[in-house]
Amino acid sequence: ASAGPRADADADRTAWANALHEQEKRREELLKAFGEERQKVSALLAEVPELERRAATCEAELGEASESHTEKVGKLREREAALQRELETTLAATAVAQRQADQIAAGMRAKASELEEHRARLDKLRTEQAGCLRKAEAKAARIRALNSAVLHEEAEAARRCELLAESVVVTRRLHNEYLSLKGNIRVFCRLRPRLPRDADDLARVEIHDGSRLVIHSETQKSVTGLTEQSSSWGFDFDHVFGETSSQAAVFEEISLLVQSALDGYKVAIFAYGQTGSGKTHTMDGPPPESRTEETAGVIPRTVDLIFTEVQQMRQKGWAFEVHASCLEVYNEVVRDLLATSKTEPTPTAGGGGSRRDGWLSAVPPPPSAKEASASAEQFTTRRVENASAVHALLRRAAKERRTAMTLCNDRSSRSHAIFQLAIVGRRGAGSGSGASDAQQEVRGLLSLVDLAGSERVERSGASGDRMKEAQHINRSLSALGDVVEALARRKQQGAATSGGCHVPYRNSRLTMLLKDSLGGESKALMFVNISPCLRHLGETVSSLRFASKVHACSVGMARRNAAGVEERDTTCGIGSAVRGGLDSPRSSRTPAKRIAFTPAATPAKDTRSLAERLRELQELRDDDLLSPSEFEETRKHIIASC
Repeated sequence: ASAGPRADADADRTAWANALHEQEKRREELLKAFGEERQKVSALLAEVPELERRAATCEAELGEASESHTEKVGKLREREAALQRELETTLAATAVAQRQADQIAAGMRAKASELEEHRARLDKLRTEQAGCLRKAEAKAARIRALNSAVLHEEAEAARRCELLAESVVVTRRLHNEYLSLKGNIRVFCRLRPRLPRDADDLARVEIHDGSRLVIHSETQKSVTGLTEQSSSWGFDFDHVFGETSSQAAVFEEISLLVQSALDGYKVAIFAYGQTGSGKTHTMDGPPPESRTEETAGVIPRTVDLIFTEVQQMRQKGWAFEVHASCLEVYNEVVRDLLATSKTEPTPTAGGGGSRRDGWLSAVPPPPSAKEASASAEQFTTRRVENASAVHALLRRAAKERRTAMTLCNDRSSRSHAIFQLAIVGRRGAGSGSGASDAQQEVRGLLSLVDLAGSERVERSGASGDRMKEAQHINRSLSALGDVVEALARRKQQGAATSGGCHVPYRNSRLTMLLKDSLGGESKALMFVNISPCLRHLGETVSSLRFASKVHACSVGMARRNAAGVEERDTTCGIGSAVRGGLDSPRSSRTPAKRIAFTPAATPAKDTRSLAERLRELQELRDDDLLSPSEFEETRKHIIASC
C-alpha cells in the first residue's frame, strides 16, 4: 500500500519534471524568439524615420495627385456633359431621320401605287395614240389645204395694208383741206374732274353730242320765295371733253392736227382758262417725277408721235431736222428756259431789249445803229435727234418755269410757257420712193402754249410778288381778248378795204408771240379748261364766252410751206417773231412781206388782181407791219399800176 503512493508521487515528479523541462525549453525558445523579434523591432525602429520620410513624400505626392485628379475629373465631367449633349442631339437627329425615313417609305409606297396607275394609263394612251395617228394623217391633209388658203389671205392682207397706208395719207390730206376750208380756230373744251378739296360745291354741267356744253347755276328762290329758279348758259365747240375723259382720248382728237407740222404747216395749240382749271395737266400732265404713260399730257405725247412719224418717214426717203425751244412770258418779260448761262449778259440783237441773266427786257431802250444791224440769236434752239432728248429739255424747262402756291391752286403757273418744234424735212432726187425726181422740202412749225390762268386777287389771296404776277397775267390775257375781238370785227368788216380793223398784237408780249398762231397762216386749236365748282362759275362762264369768240374768229386759210409750192418765209418761229416784230424798231425791220408792194420793188408785170393785192396790203397793215404813210403810198401805187 505504501509502495503505491510512492510510485504515484514519482510518476507525478517525473511528469512535472518533464513538464518543467518542456517549459524551460519553451522559455528558451521564446527568449530566443523574443530576441529575434526584438532585433526585428530594433531594425523596424531604425526604418521608421525613412518610412516617415517616405510617408511625407507620399503624402505630398498624394496631395499633388489629388489636385491634378480634381482638374482631370472636371475635364472629364465637361467632356461627359458634351458627350451627353451630343448624344441627345444625335438621338433627336436620329428621330427626325427615322420620321423622314418613315415618310420616304410611305412616299415610296404611294409612288409605287402611282407607278402602277401610270403604267395602266400608259397602256391606255398607247391605244389612243394609234387612233390619234390616224386622225393626224387626216388633219395633215387639211393643214396643207389651209396653208394654201393662208398664203392667199396673207397676200390679200398685204394688199389691204397698202390700201390702209394710202388711206392714212388721204385722211391727212382731207383733214388739212377741212381745216383750211374751215378757216377758224378750233376750240376744244375740257371739264376738270372733281378734286377732294372741291367738297360738294359743284355746278350742274350737261354735255350733248360731244360738242355742246350747258352749265347751270345754283337754284335760287324768287322774290316771293314761292318758286326756285336757276340760270343756264349753252356753248358750242368743236369738241367737249367730260370729267372722265382720259389724256389719251384728248390727244387722239388732235393727233392729225399735230402731224400736219410734218406736212409743212404751222400748227399752234394753246390752253386757256382760269387758274386751277387743269391747263398744265392737259398740256404737260403731272410733274415729270410722278408722270406715267397714261397720265402724260399733250406735249409729251406730241413729242413721241412726231418722232415716231419721223422714223416712218425716213423709211420713205425723207430726212428731218427738228429744233426745240422753250420760252416763258413772266411779268411781260420773255425768258429763255433753255439758256445755258444765267450770269453773263448777252448783247442786244436787232434793236431788241437788253438781255441779262437769260431775260429779255419788256421795254427795250432806243437802239444804236450798231445794235440795229446786229443779228445775234435771241433765244436758244436745240437740235434734237429723238424723243428722249426733247423730254430731257422739257424736264429742264419745267424746273425753270415760275410756279407758286395760291389759295386757288397748290401749284399755280405764274407765266405763259411756249414750247416749239421747228421741223424741216427734205427728200432728195433718186430716193426711189416713186415720187418726183426733183428735191422736195417742207418746213413745219409746231407751237404748244400753256397760258397762265386768270385769277381774282381777292380769291387767290395774292400779295406782293404774287399780286404783281396776277396783274401781268390778267393784263396779257385781256390783251389776248382784245386781239380776238379785233379779229372777229375784221372778219365782219372784211380786209379788202383800207378802213379795215387794226389788230393790236403789240399790246402784249404774249399776243406778239402768238401772232402767227392767231392771225397768220397756221392751224390753231385752243383748249378752254373749266372748273366744275360753283364758286368759280363766274370765271367759268367768262372763259367759255371768250372761247366762243375765239371759235368764231377767222384766221385765214392755212398754207403749206413746201419748196416749189409756197415761197414765204417759214423759218420764223417765236424767236424770230420777237426779233423781227416786238423787239425791233420799225426802221430796222426786214420788210420780207411787203417787198411786192413797195414802189421800188413792185414787179413790172403782176398777174394778181387789184382786189387780191389790196387784200394782202390790208393784212400787212392790220398786222402792224406797215406804217400809215407806207400803207397809203403803196396803195396809191398799186391802184395806179392796175
